[in-house]
Amino acid sequence: MKLTLIYCYIFLLIIAASACKKDSAGDNASLRIISYTEDITAIGGRTVETYSVEYDAQNRITSVASTNKHGARTVYQYSAENSFTCDKYTDAVLLYHSVYFINNQSLIDSTWGREYKEAPYKSDTISGKFYYNEDKKLIKQKEFLNSTLVPPVLNRTINYQYDINGTLVKETADDYESSYAYEKENKNTVQLQPFYFPSNDQLPSHSYITRFGTTLETKHTYTFDDHKRVIGERAEQSDGRITILSYTYEK
Repeated sequence: MKLTLIYCYIFLLIIAASACKKDSAGDNASLRIISYTEDITAIGGRTVETYSVEYDAQNRITSVASTNKHGARTVYQYSAENSFTCDKYTDAVLLYHSVYFINNQSLIDSTWGREYKEAPYKSDTISGKFYYNEDKKLIKQKEFLNSTLVPPVLNRTINYQYDINGTLVKETADDYESSYAYEKENKNTVQLQPFYFPSNDQLPSHSYITRFGTTLETKHTYTFDDHKRVIGERAEQSDGRITILSYTYEK
């Protein structure tokens, strides 16, 4: 459950770019990704999965659906009251439902979510609060466990550190620490979640995550098209796991 929430909260801090729009390398090339493929090779074998991406009239992502597994998808629904929902399904079964509330800077202010488990287990609920600096950079995130019997209990605090240029270099919590180094020449063009999430337009060249005294290093390399859009990424981990991502943009 913790990993699920982390992926929902900060996935874009590693791979996301600025909001979906037509503005790349000074031309009119679209940054809307219409599909992508994830190819993972690990000790247990190899899996390949392709996803289709859909948008609404305001260029907001509404669905990321697997084309290999029927019913496996993430659905976003937006309201007029500065909030949106995220529902994750596998085999058409709802696994996770969350609500995100937007502040007056069009950034995530707080969230509430429920993870659904198979009977006889009950579903868990979790909430979170986001804190920003004057540059709209996420500096702290608090995660709470909720219960109908007692007030919310603080479960985790994640702190984010930036360099002088405002680029994320480290995030820390009680049970892990992540740090990043970036390539200098190219910018990220990948947007796979709603642009209300905090984002980083730099491409990591190396990332490191330390848990329980063990550090896992990941080396990232990229390929680009003629419009300087990211069309491929290879992430090679020190434990032997290799993830290859490829992206198709709207023409």
